[in-house]
Amino acid sequence: MSVFENLVIENKNQIIDNRWIEWHHALIPTEPEWLRKLVRILLFNLGHCLPCTSLSGCYFALHKMPPQPLHPNCDCKKLHLDYNEVRKAQADMPLEKITNYIFGEKFKENGKQDIFINLGFNKNNAELLKRTFEIQARENYIKGNYNLKQLDNFGQRLAIPIVLNDKKFLSGWMVYPKGKIKNTTPFGGWIK
Repeated sequence: MSVFENLVIENKNQIIDNRWIEWHHALIPTEPEWLRKLVRILLFNLGHCLPCTSLSGCYFALHKMPPQPLHPNCDCKKLHLDYNEVRKAQADMPLEKITNYIFGEKFKENGKQDIFINLGFNKNNAELLKRTFEIQARENYIKGNYNLKQLDNFGQRLAIPIVLNDKKFLSGWMVYPKGKIKNTTPFGGWIK
């Protein structure tokens, strides 16, 4: 193991400590999802914090993790995570986020369709957009290139940069156990 294994060079002039942790709350399984939900509800009824239990099993860069402890009497732990596990992270963008949300008739007035059309895309590019978002989001996530957004009973949201045709914007994602992130909103604002 190299001393420099956890360092990442960002923008060719800044070295970042890219150590990672797995958030741990006792008794919360990472899978299957039905069991995870059941245990979270049972522990909530015993007085445990839903945001804490939603984070259990999730991976975060040490320099970009939710504050710990989250509240008085918080018993969550941060476990060291080997970067080889982080590299196994997966990004998932449901195709419906593109076909039904960006290019769907129901949400046409939200302005996002116009943004993507102006970027040179249409509904026929749905698969390409899905793959592009997933690849870029995963790469940025494992580099620790994300910002924490809202944390609530459902989990931690992230803003991850995406670049399409030289235009940079933020995309919204939710963190799940074992390095999985899932798209919540394709467009969350321009990066200046």
